[in-house]
Amino acid sequence: MHIVTTLNFILIDYLYGFSNLSPILLEIGSLYVRQVDSHGSADPAIFFYDMMEMQLLFLPLGLKMAKYGTRQNALKISAENDLIRAELKSLRATLAPHLIYNLINAAYAQIEPVSKESAFYLRKLSNLLRHNVYDTRNESIPLQDELYSIKSYLELEKMRRGNCPQISFQQRGVIKPKHKILSLILFTITENAFKHSVGSPVDDNWIKIFLSVEEKGVKFQISNSKPAEATAAKQEKYSGIGLVNIERILEHNFPGRYSLQSTNAARSFKMELYMPFVPISGDELGILT
Repeated sequence: MHIVTTLNFILIDYLYGFSNLSPILLEIGSLYVRQVDSHGSADPAIFFYDMMEMQLLFLPLGLKMAKYGTRQNALKISAENDLIRAELKSLRATLAPHLIYNLINAAYAQIEPVSKESAFYLRKLSNLLRHNVYDTRNESIPLQDELYSIKSYLELEKMRRGNCPQISFQQRGVIKPKHKILSLILFTITENAFKHSVGSPVDDNWIKIFLSVEEKGVKFQISNSKPAEATAAKQEKYSGIGLVNIERILEHNFPGRYSLQSTNAARSFKMELYMPFVPISGDELGILT
């Protein structure tokens, strides 16, 4: 029995390692393995353990515990690897816009003496990128800053596309410094409207935006023309992800207190959003974005 027990513990140590055993079995197994290494006399504890019939239960149990411990370690290592990959992905996502931002500023310095109009476009683009990379790192943002970003984006689209689409923007209510909203929600909805108005006829290509500042939140209505069915079908493959994420974020942060509705007609699409203001201490509440 002593020889069989010793060989079993040596096998467990070789296959799974003693570190995966319970403290009691770890201590007992160490006595057996240490005895083999040192060629010393048998410890009295080993003698009593040899006489116990319970070892016939403990050894299979120890083997199962070692297997379980090995499996848990493998899962832990896999989770750590997943975390590292996620951190690397986040780092790449941060470095790429930062590099582009610096390159645009460098291009602005070269183009500004040659073409004021082109330099103005690059400056607007640089400010917009700065807003999306740096100003939106916090979960919430002042409504005025988000609105400035949207207006800059509208100016860029006007310069890029001319009068197609025809853009209408109306605002009602006074924006106060304390008015904070979830970052990039309104901007993403605005960008989505432009994306899906592409392909509409020149004489019927439009985007209408209406923002209303309420007592406890902001109302945002945006509608856009839609292209013919063939073009719309192609766009449908790439749509929906951003809007689904927006609804998930709103539901997490404002359950039962927000409103998001859409109206999808044959040649137009409309979204209506009511979003409460973020409390001043909102950045400390674990807001999900």
